[in-house]
Amino acid sequence: MSTRVPLNRLAFDLPLAERMVRAVRAAAFWTAIVLPIGYPFLLSAGLDGTNGLYFLGLLAANALALRIGHDYDPGASDDLGVTARPDRADVPGASNARRRADDVPRGTDADDARRRADDADA
Repeated sequence: MSTRVPLNRLAFDLPLAERMVRAVRAAAFWTAIVLPIGYPFLLSAGLDGTNGLYFLGLLAANALALRIGHDYDPGASDDLGVTARPDRADVPGASNARRRADDVPRGTDADDARRRADDADA
């Protein structure tokens, strides 16, 4: 039996993968900013023949770069451009005291507090 791990969580569990995701997002973000420079040149040359294909390729590459780089935040200095972990994101109305069972070591005070909170909810 295999265990499926979402790719966005896997990227945060492996330091090398996290750095790779960060680098790819940053490159895609800045590529999406720079690619539109080519639009006026291709449009002024006309969209007939090969120039039309180049324009469509540039448009597709820009759309792909926008899709990949949209989560990158160049102004974030503490997380180096990576958004919060999906399972750790602050959700309005959610309690930060509740944690997943595998995040709290067994036999600790935090584990006891979690169990008391679960018992109180039941």
